[in-house]
Amino acid sequence: MVEPSLSIKGLRAGYGSLDILNGVDLDVPQGQFVALMGPNGAGKSTLLKTLYGMTTVKGGSINWQGKDISALKSRAILAEGISWVPQGRCNFPVMTVDENLQMAAYTLRDSKVKAERDYVYNLFPILKTRRNTLAGNMSGGEQQLLEVAMAVLQRPKILLVDEPSVGLSPTAIGIVFDELLRINAAGQTILLVEQNTKKAMAVAQRAVILRLGKVIWDGRPADITHDELGELFLTGRMRGETDVEQ
Repeated sequence: MVEPSLSIKGLRAGYGSLDILNGVDLDVPQGQFVALMGPNGAGKSTLLKTLYGMTTVKGGSINWQGKDISALKSRAILAEGISWVPQGRCNFPVMTVDENLQMAAYTLRDSKVKAERDYVYNLFPILKTRRNTLAGNMSGGEQQLLEVAMAVLQRPKILLVDEPSVGLSPTAIGIVFDELLRINAAGQTILLVEQNTKKAMAVAQRAVILRLGKVIWDGRPADITHDELGELFLTGRMRGETDVEQ
């Protein structure tokens, strides 16, 4: 059995006095592509933010490669090999692609910046052709790829991606998800939050469904139908079940 590189046990977290996560248990092996799904308010984005040190952990633990990172701040978590791509546009629109990548390399020594930028250009050739283009002048799909590239430039061991399809055309969504699949196939662990359930189920190796701050289903996308998925979103029960602990 493969040991999980990320192990979350009984995680409770939220904002101020408000708890959003109410006892999340989740193990993620290295190299897996996991889709986090659930209705609005289920705690999906909060889970990513908590893993990146952006919320208050009130209970439970986050064990990353044998180390408890529950109390670490974002910069320390980044140094541990965890990168985050937030929801919505998060680039510098009046700066070029090249300048955006230089900004993303702020934690690296100057001597390493060029090599890491070239590494990203090799991963995302389309960005190399746009290197002198202002980010704000690119299409939504290209901007999303830039934001993924800014996170990947740090050579993370796990990539947290929050709602990459927001505001994109179907064509752009396809391009972005194809790129995520490609870097996952090269060994990159991905934890994805996505409301486009059809697309998420098509690309992920594993689906984890949250409701009311808890994991209520965890398995292969092939093992659940879209009708059953909708039932879980609404009721927390699989069709035919009488009760699921909330």
